Amino acid sequence: MKAIWIIARQNLLILRHDRAAVLWMVVMPLLYIIVFGNAFKGNNDPAKSRAYLAIYAQDKGLLTERLLRSLKSDNIYLDTLSVLPEKLPIRVLTIPDSFTSNILAGHPVTLTLTYRADANVESKMTVVMAVRKAYFRLLADLADLNVHDQKINRNNFVRLDRREPLIKVKKEFAGRAKIIPTGFNHQIPANIVMFTMLVVFLYAGHSLIDEKRAGLLRRIKIAPVSFEQLFLGKLLGITLVGLIQVGILLFLGRYLFSVNYGNAPVSLILLVILFSVTIAAMALCIGMLINNEEKLVGLSITLALLLAALSGCWFPLEIAPAWLNTFANFLPSGLAMKAFHRLISFGFGFERIWPYLAGLAGFSLFFILLSERLLRRQT
Repeated sequence: MKAIWIIARQNLLILRHDRAAVLWMVVMPLLYIIVFGNAFKGNNDPAKSRAYLAIYAQDKGLLTERLLRSLKSDNIYLDTLSVLPEKLPIRVLTIPDSFTSNILAGHPVTLTLTYRADANVESKMTVVMAVRKAYFRLLADLADLNVHDQKINRNNFVRLDRREPLIKVKKEFAGRAKIIPTGFNHQIPANIVMFTMLVVFLYAGHSLIDEKRAGLLRRIKIAPVSFEQLFLGKLLGITLVGLIQVGILLFLGRYLFSVNYGNAPVSLILLVILFSVTIAAMALCIGMLINNEEKLVGLSITLALLLAALSGCWFPLEIAPAWLNTFANFLPSGLAMKAFHRLISFGFGFERIWPYLAGLAGFSLFFILLSERLLRRQT
């Protein structure tokens, strides 16, 4: 055990004297978190979000007035247009001419809701639901007046508004949060995953290339150290580098950006350890397979950024296409991101992240066995 720790400690001593490590482990992630966390902060409170809807009413009758009155709500911003502009707004509801007279005459009427292709999906659904509720409410009012043989006029509509509702609906949010991770809640786990891969791949690769050039791995064969101790020492040392990177970003996220990591600290620790071991084993494989520093840098950066992009580090997987969401389940970085989001943004515990932990454990075992075989061939 002492030999394993000595080998692992040597990796940490090399890291301590590397001035560039501070740049890549602290400064660069911090800049990314600040810039992109503020740029994509969004509004995490669904109750405070408002969807824009332009109204182009060609009809000025009583029923149009009643429909627009029903459309007004806390989460809809109405913008009344007198003329339809050449460039359409993000969403437009067109109320046709003779809307009131046609309904009173029993003729069908079509409301046209137009939205641009770049319209926000959530806001579009909010508007669609509001429009549906508005015309259902209008139809219900007309049916009520018809049943009671009352005329359709403004006074009777006022009477309907003043009556005591037969059914009261109490609205409140139930269960755990279901919001899409945004802002620092997304950037902290995203940068943990991306920069841990980037730093560990580069660090482990460079250290192994230097050791192979200096013949240190061959000299181990005549030292009082078994191959198993050498391998576990290298794996432990690189894993500790990954844990240091994760620990730095978790600390910054909690005390600088006030990110709440949920109520399952044991699950968070397991996730961090399994992810760090997986990335360390992957880094060992890269370092064993590549002997050129330029190739190492190119491959490490490309692989880290590609895995980050496919795993939801650049954007939440919750808004990604279904195929990408599924594909992320076959990547260690994707499993880590999904587990982080379920702990941080959705407030779940071990019962909802254990499949991702099991997946990371499987990746860890595979890359450990592969890196052990590659290192044995080198020595």
